[in-house]
Amino acid sequence: MKKRFIIVAVIAAVAGFALHFLFSALPNAVTALFSPVRESVWEHLKLLFWPSLTAAFVLAPRSEKPQRLWAAFFCALLAMPLFLTGIYYLLLTGFGVSALPLDIGLYFLTMFLGFALAYFLYNKCRPEKIGGILLLLLLLYAVCLILFSYAAPPLEIFSSRRG
Repeated sequence: MKKRFIIVAVIAAVAGFALHFLFSALPNAVTALFSPVRESVWEHLKLLFWPSLTAAFVLAPRSEKPQRLWAAFFCALLAMPLFLTGIYYLLLTGFGVSALPLDIGLYFLTMFLGFALAYFLYNKCRPEKIGGILLLLLLLYAVCLILFSYAAPPLEIFSSRRG
């Protein structure tokens, strides 16, 4: 299982990186669901969400405990945007650091830490006990990811990035 997690994590990270360019190449309402439509931090969270969710669909059928795997990924999918935005804004506002290579590195770090968290929870914990709550939170987050692509509130996280 560990080898599959690593392989799927690498593929998901590369797929997320490629998703960055999808809307620019094919601008339409469907690609806007999966790809950033503007250069905001919020829009870039889609690059974490959709590939990681797809990875869970790939890993779950061959898992010995699919409910545990799903719950572990629900946790990771909720933790990754918190980690990424927390570190991004700490670097930007706390230290005045903003650079494209740093943003890309933070993306890949977040993806791999998210997969590591899912793997750890799957093997060492029992997140399926709160799977229903996690699923509701994840659905709310997914709805917000989609909704705010079309109607973003006037907040910093939804505006184009500085730097």
